[in-house]
Amino acid sequence: MDTGRNDRNKPAIKGTQVRSPLSELIDRIGQEIAAENCVLFVGAGSSTEKWPRGRSFYTTIKAMTSLSESDPHTFPEVMQKFCDERDGGHHNLLIREAIDYIEHFLLPGPENRVVSEFSSQLATIPFFKIVLTTNWDPLLERALDVVVPMTQDRDLAFWDDRKKQVVKIHGCITRPHSIVATQSDYDSCVEANTLLFNKVRDLMATKTFLFTGYSLKDADFREIWDTITSRLGHFSKLAYALVPFASDEDIAYWAQRGINIYRVRDTQFLEGLRKHFVDAGMLPSDQLIKFLMSERSRIVKLHLKLKQDCDGGLSSAMYQDGLLHELDDILDALQLGTWRQQDFENDLGLMHKNVRAAHKQKDAIEVAYYSGRYAVINAFLEADCNELLPYFHPYRLAPLRKLVKGTVWKFPKRRKGKPNNQAPADTEGHESTGDTFFGPVCRHCAELWHKR
Repeated sequence: MDTGRNDRNKPAIKGTQVRSPLSELIDRIGQEIAAENCVLFVGAGSSTEKWPRGRSFYTTIKAMTSLSESDPHTFPEVMQKFCDERDGGHHNLLIREAIDYIEHFLLPGPENRVVSEFSSQLATIPFFKIVLTTNWDPLLERALDVVVPMTQDRDLAFWDDRKKQVVKIHGCITRPHSIVATQSDYDSCVEANTLLFNKVRDLMATKTFLFTGYSLKDADFREIWDTITSRLGHFSKLAYALVPFASDEDIAYWAQRGINIYRVRDTQFLEGLRKHFVDAGMLPSDQLIKFLMSERSRIVKLHLKLKQDCDGGLSSAMYQDGLLHELDDILDALQLGTWRQQDFENDLGLMHKNVRAAHKQKDAIEVAYYSGRYAVINAFLEADCNELLPYFHPYRLAPLRKLVKGTVWKFPKRRKGKPNNQAPADTEGHESTGDTFFGPVCRHCAELWHKR
């Protein structure tokens, strides 16, 4: 492993290839991530502390206490001092300061773009099913579309292995009572949420951990990690950390404790990891995703303008419904990280089966609808960025580039002042001429719509 900055300046040995720390790290844990066996542990350095201007929350609060700015103090010590001096040991003022501090980063603008860069990129990689954090801000769960983050024992009742989970061991600002900040909070948080911390310990014992945004000097982190490694000994899993400016001493210290440190930036890692999965065919390219989004917008516009007053109009409407439903399902699945390659392939087989079944039953509506869904999932799996055919032939039952109306339905004009008549119960004799397959259904539906 490349463990020193000076190593990069050494000439390469003839016949060997110098590998970057990024490519080496991806080679080491890429398969674990793809198998969803890697847990991401995110600190403030990958969130609100990314903003280069202004003070961190730690220095902001410390400046409001009698503590000397030059003297080293831990985060919980500073928070405890503030509460004792400013609020009689209560947390109200501290939480208010935290809300004001975090709210500033949640507003649209450059601050939000910088501090949410990591979480936004993380959302494009579906293989991190569990994310742990000590951060109070809601950036991670918002980016990952997680409705209920795990902050306390009682939240575990809503844990779902099929979905992404965000575990916030120090609480969340949206639930102020859950915040862990002061020294007394730190001393009692494990006992207060034994189930949650047992979950964290189980994950550390069974999953590969990747830390980002930490200096690795956090008291909670050291305590939990030392507990795991002391109990498992040589059987504990090797962990990794992204620390761009780690010293050689830090690298050596943590290597002895089972954590390999890589001098790689968090967003640099996510960019490289996504490229790795795209090249391997495990994730769609950005170009394909943009294509799907633009196609959805295009089909929606065509769908809204389409008149369903003929065989071709209604068959195309059903077909476009299928296109839009499948586009929505794929884009939602990619955003939520709920589907994998095998799921998409299974969906393709299901749509093909449904089309064949509809043909056998001579159900033109279902043929058109499932043909639309099949067209989208097939284009997605083939990474085909050619425009989808937007219309459907009412008699050939095949996609088209232009609308073929077929039989146009003509309805008698309603007399003014006369109440609307009810649709006739007996629809026999209303079939469109020239069509013995699609017309009966279409004509009947159109007449019902016309009389409403």
